[in-house]
Amino acid sequence: MFYDNDKVNLLIALLKAYNISDVVLCPGSRNAMIVNNIASDGSFKCYPVTDERSAAFFALGVSIEKGPTAIVVTSGSALLDTAPAVVEAYYQHRPLVVISADRPQEDIGQNVGQTMRQAGAMDNYVRKSVTLNDALGDNMTYHRRLICEALSAATYGEGGPVHINVPLPNVSECPQVSHIDILPEKKVEIIRPTVIPDGVIEELTDILLDTKRKPMIVIGQTSQQMPINKMADLRRVVPVVSEPLSDPSCWPFNGFISTMPTEYLPDFVLYMGDSLVCRSINNRLASVDNLELWRVNADGDFSCPFRHVDKVLACKANELLDQLADKLAQRKTTPASDYLTWWDNAFNEEKQRIEEGVDEYSLTAESTVAYFESQLEDMYYSYETHYANSTAIRLACRHARGHRVCCNRGVNGIDGCVSTAVGHAAATDAMVFCITGDLSFFYDQNALWNQNLGSNLRIIILNDHRGGIFSNVSGLENCDSRYVAGVHNTDARGITTQNDVGYLSAKTVDEMHLGIVRLMTEETTRPMVLEVEGGEN
Repeated sequence: MFYDNDKVNLLIALLKAYNISDVVLCPGSRNAMIVNNIASDGSFKCYPVTDERSAAFFALGVSIEKGPTAIVVTSGSALLDTAPAVVEAYYQHRPLVVISADRPQEDIGQNVGQTMRQAGAMDNYVRKSVTLNDALGDNMTYHRRLICEALSAATYGEGGPVHINVPLPNVSECPQVSHIDILPEKKVEIIRPTVIPDGVIEELTDILLDTKRKPMIVIGQTSQQMPINKMADLRRVVPVVSEPLSDPSCWPFNGFISTMPTEYLPDFVLYMGDSLVCRSINNRLASVDNLELWRVNADGDFSCPFRHVDKVLACKANELLDQLADKLAQRKTTPASDYLTWWDNAFNEEKQRIEEGVDEYSLTAESTVAYFESQLEDMYYSYETHYANSTAIRLACRHARGHRVCCNRGVNGIDGCVSTAVGHAAATDAMVFCITGDLSFFYDQNALWNQNLGSNLRIIILNDHRGGIFSNVSGLENCDSRYVAGVHNTDARGITTQNDVGYLSAKTVDEMHLGIVRLMTEETTRPMVLEVEGGEN
């Protein structure tokens, strides 16, 4: 049975028109019409998740694999519970469609239960916010336009989250029918040219091949897939500073960037993507006088952590690099300069320092991640890796090579790292590994209170019983660790038991090695967690 409500049925028709087929459904009464009709339609892959905060991060994880993903929540504070994930999606440019049911306008501000001002509640962190007001009556043409504006904004340019607020009557006031008349799936299409002008590519090529210049390409976190097969060709011409969040072929640089000689800093930077985990590069590049910087951003956005912007190229980063690599190949010229040689040597020496610096006989967070990554190279199946924020992602930047790393680096919060990985695992047949610190895991433990868990989810918890990264922050040495570092005595055994998740524990190096091998190779019908306890960060 379906609820016969014009706004609900129009919304669902347009979700299908925009090929949004993955929907996270949160329970509630005000949103029951939307939830029921989507679940009954047969065109959608539905994921039931109860905790709206976790559900929104779960939807973020689904979007990594499937693209535009919707989440439906009821009225009241449920909408605000999605805010942390919405903010993360905003800075990651993930196409998250938040659909909130709302009370009729006459109930707002009248002390009616489960009611708040929902219209515009997400305005600071969505690309488009619309409310399908009852004041428009039966004006479905305008409702269609509003929905199309929102759904188009989710994917146009860099992409990002949008909010569609739907005031609805009580579900008891809406008639039920056995079928819904098929609505015309008419959407508004935005045409975006993908060919970058030859003049821009020619000018960039000239700069990169000019031996009198010191060019550099910097790639921050991005949801776009870089042209991996052409990155090596680019590196033969110009230093490429990137991390595994954007470029699986990246080389480590964090260990030398803050102390490197100033004469090898660039005078031209082509910057694309968003933030980098390494903060040292921000300060070094910001300190370069007369640095020429071209920003690549499909929205024409000026944002730059290096505080220099001279030109903005409003195009996709991967499309630009693809065409640039082709143009460089046509020139058949490889510049020879002390500058390029220095960077090649620095990258290689840093990689060697990292490999030699791991104490494989001590149980530490770094030895755990290093061993995990070394074993990952031998896996025969497809996989994805998620690293939580703080210590875990920094270790990934040191040791992860040859594969994509996912991380909620948009605003660097720890609050939904596990839920995001759970959502990704639910949307793919690949094995999904999540490496997380203890605070990130326990904060997000409702990620495992989820009907969508599968055997392709494997979690490693680096449990040092505190926020270990704070011990490395200058100025916090004399602060009480109870308040600053979140010291605790918790382990994950009980949480895994109550959620029917397999549990392994490691308190020695040998147990850690065995646990990682089991985590990677053991065939089970449920997720698995390996908790590595006691290791220092």
